Amino acid sequence: MQTKTNVKVKELMTTDVIAFKLSDSIRHVAKTFRANRISGAPVIDAQRKVIGVISEADIMRLTATVPFPDIDPLNPFPVFSLSSYMKKVKKIPDEIETLFEGYVKDVMSKKPITISPDDSISDAARIMHKNDFNRIPVVDDEEKLVGIIARGDVIGVFAK
Repeated sequence: MQTKTNVKVKELMTTDVIAFKLSDSIRHVAKTFRANRISGAPVIDAQRKVIGVISEADIMRLTATVPFPDIDPLNPFPVFSLSSYMKKVKKIPDEIETLFEGYVKDVMSKKPITISPDDSISDAARIMHKNDFNRIPVVDDEEKLVGIIARGDVIGVFAK
């Protein structure tokens, strides 16, 4: 009988993996995440080798670069500053829109940590905990994508 900690990654991994290319737009990634209710995915090259990971957190970091103007509470002329503030605020949607025209290569996490299908689910849990990951790409001996293991898969084993 197999214990929970001896379950192999290949027994629980998802093999129908959504993956992106370096040239995919951030807008495409965001739409795909939303449509498929996922929060991240591997980035692969033409040979299906995992070269990065892109997540909602990567996209959120990108939007954090948009400067939101400050209001000075000590300004004796708030009408003028409010007018100036509103002009700056009106530009924000355009700035965010421009960010979404960028590409995966600009925001992905490079040097991805991967796992083998033959590793144990305990190994996956340790990697996820240590690195605060929600998912780990599963690769074969040639570093090619064969699946993905997510936190929910790991938790499911220990919940049974």
